[in-house]
Amino acid sequence: MQRKRYVYPVELDEAVRDALEEITEKLRCSKADAIRDAILNYAETVRGLEVVKIRNISREQAKKEILDFLKKRDRVYADEIADKLRLDFHLVNELLMELWEEEKVEPA
Repeated sequence: MQRKRYVYPVELDEAVRDALEEITEKLRCSKADAIRDAILNYAETVRGLEVVKIRNISREQAKKEILDFLKKRDRVYADEIADKLRLDFHLVNELLMELWEEEKVEPA
């Protein structure tokens, strides 16, 4: 069975054209192969993206939730806390520093 093939005319400015030339020279591939690989690579990146709606809660509530979250784990990264609790990453870092100063958590 023959694969379907699609052709898309693409307009490239000079900077993109130069980048494509550099890629094809270094990878020793065709322009079509380089473009196909770039699209597949980009599709894989986009497929892994996740959107998290950040909750707007008070600092004290966030600090309490972080402490409760930490009680159940021996080791966790700040980005994991932010993701699981749907909190702003920078807020989580600030609160972890406060908790460390209060000697309620220890950095790894």
